[in-house]
Amino acid sequence: MKIKPEYKLREVSGMNIVVSTAGMDFQGIITVNETAKFIWRMLENGAEKSEIISALAKECNVSEAEITADVEEFLSTLEREDIVE
Repeated sequence: MKIKPEYKLREVSGMNIVVSTAGMDFQGIITVNETAKFIWRMLENGAEKSEIISALAKECNVSEAEITADVEEFLSTLEREDIVE
């Protein structure tokens, strides 16, 4: 899974904002928290779900079981919004 090239994550005034270089018309601003930013950066490099879960669990010092549902929910949102390929 990988973030589509036309989507970029930028920091603006301390907020992580998703922007589209293809001129997509968003209905509002897409912001992400630090955890989502961590996942996003992994997806930019083509990480798979299992790699993301493992790395995030290590980063947050929690078990993979504790974060799996949240990671899956975020990935589902990205798929539903057609941000990943």
